[in-house]
Amino acid sequence: MDKSFPELRLEQVSFRGVLRDVSLGWAPGHLIGLIGPNGAGKSTLLRIAAGIAHPTSGAVYLRDKLLRDIPPRHRAKEMAYLPQHVPENVMFTVEQYVEMGRFAYRTAWGSLDRESREAVRQALNTLNLSRYRDVRLERLSGGERQRAGIARCIAQGSRIILLDEPISNLDLYYQVDILKRLQLLAHQGYLIVVAIHNLELAARYCDTLVLLHNGQVYAHGSPPEVLTEQALLDVFRVPVKIYTDPHAGYLRVSHLS
Repeated sequence: MDKSFPELRLEQVSFRGVLRDVSLGWAPGHLIGLIGPNGAGKSTLLRIAAGIAHPTSGAVYLRDKLLRDIPPRHRAKEMAYLPQHVPENVMFTVEQYVEMGRFAYRTAWGSLDRESREAVRQALNTLNLSRYRDVRLERLSGGERQRAGIARCIAQGSRIILLDEPISNLDLYYQVDILKRLQLLAHQGYLIVVAIHNLELAARYCDTLVLLHNGQVYAHGSPPEVLTEQALLDVFRVPVKIYTDPHAGYLRVSHLS
């Protein structure tokens, strides 16, 4: 797998005034963070990149193929998408929920083959959820449900994973835990794209950041390239001080009064 060649490309994508002429390309082996204020277009961009919504103009490519021309069952083997909220009030166990990620591989009788069962087992292990396999989703904490959602994406067998705010509404422990796991997966060869609000955590764990503003790409690059004081003033309209923590070695964002 060529880690320098874009697996997923958006070319001049626009969508109903929410996104305007967005062109991006991402290669495997990277954790990509989508940042920007509410309404900047992060969720819409992820839905379009996943093929759930279609751009009003422009195109999305999975390697050299138009995404819209790839049948859903085949697309599910290539990429996984997790919306912002994992279902709470459902009767499925964690294992049953993760098994749903294997729908593209089910036999004609709807059962799971040995390979699929092994994929589910490994996904549960990767997200440290094996002991919860028989627990209903509604009994899990918010962080555990998010991990179950990510496990479902991993079990799907897709090397591209798109996550809409996977750490929203979680306490700091789970935010860091999930981002560490995503970073590890990315560096094992996955392409992972996440919408994220916490700028410091984005700077610490993401390899690349995309700063969206009014539906357009304001900046795209490494965290130090994107997170500048002028950029955050322009986009968030808040004066900040950005510096490197001398002890931890990563970027800090301090609001100025």
